[in-house]
Amino acid sequence: MRRQQLYICACLLLGVAVAACSGKKNGGQGLPEGIASVIQADGQSSDGDWSLDGNTLTYGSHVYTMTGNMEKNYVPGAKGKVTFTNVPSDLDEFSTVYEQLLGKTPYGIAAMLPMAFEMWGRNHDEGEQCIEMITGFTCFREIMRQLPAHMEMSKHSPVDDPYVQRCLPAAVLEGATKENGYNPTEPYTVNMTIGREETWGEESEMLQGEVYQLNILSGNAWSTQQRSVSVMLPWKGPQLYKVNSCPSLYVNIFVPRKDWEGLK
Repeated sequence: MRRQQLYICACLLLGVAVAACSGKKNGGQGLPEGIASVIQADGQSSDGDWSLDGNTLTYGSHVYTMTGNMEKNYVPGAKGKVTFTNVPSDLDEFSTVYEQLLGKTPYGIAAMLPMAFEMWGRNHDEGEQCIEMITGFTCFREIMRQLPAHMEMSKHSPVDDPYVQRCLPAAVLEGATKENGYNPTEPYTVNMTIGREETWGEESEMLQGEVYQLNILSGNAWSTQQRSVSVMLPWKGPQLYKVNSCPSLYVNIFVPRKDWEGLK
C-alpha cells in the first residue's frame, strides 16, 4: 500500500511537470487515468488554453457566452442567447465548449449547430465528428444525409447552382440577411425562444430522456423566422444535452444578393 501511494504521488508530480512544459492543447493526454481530471479540476486546461468564468468560456482568444432563462423548468416567454467571437478552430476546442459550457443548457446546445455545420464546411471529417458529438444517432444520420447537398457542389450540380449554399451556417446568426449576403454582425449571436409548454420536458421512453422544443430566430433566410429545434437530456450518462431534431436548419435558404465573406 505504501509503495502504491508513493507511485501515485510520483505520477501526479510528473503529470504536473509534463503539463507545464507541454505545448499540446490536451495536456492530460497520455497521463495515467484520473490525473488529467485532477489537473483540470479548477475549470482551466492544463496548459492554460481555456478558462471558465460563470457563463463565459475563453479558449485562447475566442470567447463564448450564454445568457438566458431557458432551463429545465418551463418559463413562459423564456429566451436564450449565445454569443461567440469565432467558430471553434478544431475538435478539441469544440468539445471543450460543449462539455464545459454550451452542452449544459437546452439553448446552449442548439446554438452549437451553426458552429458544427460551419466546421463541416471547413473540414468534413472533423466537422462530422462535431455534429455526431452534439446530436442523437437518428438526428446525426439525417443531417449527414441532407447537409452536404445544401452546402457543397457535387458532380451532378448545375454550374453555379444557386441552391448549393456554403453560407448556410450563417443564416441563423444575428444580422445575417439575404440582402447582405448572410454576413452577420460580430460577435456572432444566436437568439432563441422557448417552445410550447406541452413540448418542454416531455418524457420519451424511446429516447430514454426528456425532450425540449425551442426556436432559433433567423433573419430573412427563410419565409418563417422561427426555426424549430428539438433537444434532449438523457436520463443516464453525462448530463449534457444533445440535439434530437433540427431539419428546419438545413433546408434551402433564399439566394444571397451579395457575396458571403465567411466566418471567423
